[in-house]
Parts: sequence; C-alpha cells; structure tokens
Amino acid sequence: MSNQSQKNENQANKPLLTKGDLAVAAFSVSEVYNSYLERYEQQDYGELSKEEMETSMNSLRNVFIKLDAIIQSTEKREKQ
Repeated sequence: MSNQSQKNENQANKPLLTKGDLAVAAFSVSEVYNSYLERYEQQDYGELSKEEMETSMNSLRNVFIKLDAIIQSTEKREKQ
C-alpha cells in the first residue's frame, strides 16, 4: 500500500475535522446563501418574513466568513 493511500485510510478512520471538511462546509453554506439570495431578490421569502430571511442570510454569511478564516489560518500554519 502506498504512503498516500495509507495516510488517506488513517485519516478516514480518525474522527477529526479536516481542512477538506471545512472547505465542503464553506461551499455548502455558500450555496445555501446563494439560493436564499436568489429568492430574496425575487421577494420570495417562503415561510419566513423578510426580516427572518435577512437574519438567516446574515447568519449564513457570518458562518462562511468564520469557516474561511479557519481555513486561511490552517493554511498559514502549514506554510510555517
């Protein structure tokens, strides 16, 4: 078994949050935000009020910013 496949197998067995996991989470949050934004621009708030939609969008944006900051921080540490 190659070193890379062994490393991948070991990582799969550990319940650790990886940079890849964070990237997937950030992408997912971004996609949800974009779908909300599209509906917001069409004034389609679904079951939410306009204010609730805005609050949800702000929360999603803040989560994305935090996830991105964590990713950037880990990348800086890896370069050091």
